[in-house]
Amino acid sequence: MDYLLEILRILDGALSLNNKKVISYAKLLADKLDAKGENKAAGRIRKAIDSTKTNQLTASSINELSRIPVDTDSRMFLADEEFYSLDKVNVFLESHIIRLVEQFLSHLKAADKLLAEGVGITPSMLLYGPPGCGKTVLGHYIAARLKLPLLTARTDGLISSYLGNTAKNLRVLFEHATHRPCILFLDEFDAVAKLRDDQHELGELKRVVVSLLQNIDALGNNTILLAATNHEHLLDPAIWRRFAYKAHIKKPTATVRRSLFEYFLGEFTSPDTCNLLAPVSEGLTGADIRQICEDSKREAILLNKHSVIFNNIIPNLLHLHLDKKENSKSTIEDQIHKTRQIDPKVFTYRRLAKLFNVSVGKVHYILNSKGE
Repeated sequence: MDYLLEILRILDGALSLNNKKVISYAKLLADKLDAKGENKAAGRIRKAIDSTKTNQLTASSINELSRIPVDTDSRMFLADEEFYSLDKVNVFLESHIIRLVEQFLSHLKAADKLLAEGVGITPSMLLYGPPGCGKTVLGHYIAARLKLPLLTARTDGLISSYLGNTAKNLRVLFEHATHRPCILFLDEFDAVAKLRDDQHELGELKRVVVSLLQNIDALGNNTILLAATNHEHLLDPAIWRRFAYKAHIKKPTATVRRSLFEYFLGEFTSPDTCNLLAPVSEGLTGADIRQICEDSKREAILLNKHSVIFNNIIPNLLHLHLDKKENSKSTIEDQIHKTRQIDPKVFTYRRLAKLFNVSVGKVHYILNSKGE
């Protein structure tokens, strides 16, 4: 590898707190890059040297880089730091979302090459859509792919009851993220990025949006920024323009739902069961499906069973599915009718009778009296 010796000496100087060694070998590296005709890269190194504000590295200054900042009044942390690995994170999304994420990752990984050619990058992505559809997990996945720590902003720490402190907390958190390799993740983004013309918000909270915009602009291309919201309609229009990539994460399609059932049920399931569950779970989120699968596996384990068949899992699915309807406290007649509407081929008279513990004749009477 070219310039490995210079890189190692720069690293050695940093670890031994020898600022002069870092600068001298960085200048040597810039000279060698110039000699090879890589003038743009050399210029970036010299610019970084010239912009250095501190003349001496100290142990305390290095430790400070990794210390998560806190709110000065509540002493609550402004963010949580987590490391994720690909063997612990799985995402199940539509193919066009996966392609968008891969494009985002490829641009980040080629950042040095693009910047050396004078092509700027904006390493930011906004994730929006209904709750429980995988936005937060996607943030974990991106961090795992890039092998960087994920700093997830804590809303309870950022938002202060004291005027002016919320904007200050934002600035402190953004500054912290710019001084270390990490991904800054603003989950529940609408809490600090609301429309400035919202008549119900105080002037101070509107000034928070201005502060947020300024901090995003100041990030440049060195810090990766992710944001997620369940309420994209609340975001200030100026916020949207700050994100180069925008991913609308919708409720999963039948294909994705099938994969989710396979993953969360694992060895407790069979392909045939997942094929049946995929169409009848329309309208449920990934979080819903996970809950259904965990409930069903728990019940199977307590009954000393080693598998979950369709008839075992469907009561849990229906309970959640029907509970999302407007009339969650409907009569058994209404529930049978709604269940039949989900998929008549799957929910036959006999299956409905077994699910609701009534006779086939009663199911026939209920459905025919409602026009079935």
